[in-house]
Amino acid sequence: MTGPMNLRTLPTPELTAAAAAEAFAQAARAAVQERGAFHVALSGGSTPKLMYRVLRDLPEIPWQAVHVYFSDERSVGPDSPDSNYRLAQDELLNQVSVPAAQVHRMAGEVRPLETAAGAYAALLPAQMDVVLLGMGDDGHTASLFPGTDALGAGGRVAANFVPRLDTGRLTFTYAEINAARERWILVTGAGKAEILRQVQAGEGNYPIAGVQDAVWFVDAAAGAELASRPPSA
Repeated sequence: MTGPMNLRTLPTPELTAAAAAEAFAQAARAAVQERGAFHVALSGGSTPKLMYRVLRDLPEIPWQAVHVYFSDERSVGPDSPDSNYRLAQDELLNQVSVPAAQVHRMAGEVRPLETAAGAYAALLPAQMDVVLLGMGDDGHTASLFPGTDALGAGGRVAANFVPRLDTGRLTFTYAEINAARERWILVTGAGKAEILRQVQAGEGNYPIAGVQDAVWFVDAAAGAELASRPPSA
């Protein structure tokens, strides 16, 4: 992480998700007006799920010009309940007018995963407009987990074996995440408060700290340890 944290703190997870959804709508309109398309990478998790439910009811989002990607995926097929793609389909994409050809899923069922990673990197746009991320209770983001090989991976997409989970994942690399025009991190819940404090203070060695110049959408519980502390330079 470089520079002070750009924090947007809201009272509840629902309001945090709503703020991120409004920012999504504004970013989509601006990108389409300026460049003719909006390229966004979605993520899994409970807070993005709340955001999707707000997004599907917001007016004036130019869905026909939205191109959807994913910042990471589990090693499962598109119908698995564990699939980030399926979550986005069920909660958002099936209910808005994004053309199917503009939704690009990671093929988590392909073996070896390195083949899927290479294929996904080849279809990415030159630059993402927004990469949406979360943060796990171990400080991971996308599928960049502590102590895993993808933390040092080159290229745009990596296959990453996660020993703690005994499984492989597909994930954007830091290079791909940090090359986007914007990075948004959604964090809710008191269980994330101490890690956020450490990241803000430059302590620990959490993968999330490798994301540069992000906008953090945080609820009051997750940000409780930040309230009395100025951002670190």
